[in-house]
Amino acid sequence: MISCKFGIGQHVRHQLTGALGVIVDMDPAYALQTPTPQSLIIHEGLLVLPWYYVVMEDEGGDTVQTYVAESQLTGELSNEHLDNPELDDIAERVRSKITSPLLRH
Repeated sequence: MISCKFGIGQHVRHQLTGALGVIVDMDPAYALQTPTPQSLIIHEGLLVLPWYYVVMEDEGGDTVQTYVAESQLTGELSNEHLDNPELDDIAERVRSKITSPLLRH
């Protein structure tokens, strides 16, 4: 069983850039195509840790989805960010989707 530090809908920060993000999905291990040293420079030990799909703002203020290793993220204590209200809205929508029952016919 894989133990994950973060949950879907949780605010996180990228340790290197300090960018605020929201977890929208996760994988128990690296699940994209096998990286080559030229395309992605990471330690092989990171490939077996949980990876997260995170919505973040880029340098231009646009929201982008990225794929980040758990060890590159830290938890964010606050759920309200006056400088990033769009990410707060995304987090709230994601959390409401995972807690609300699905209607099935």
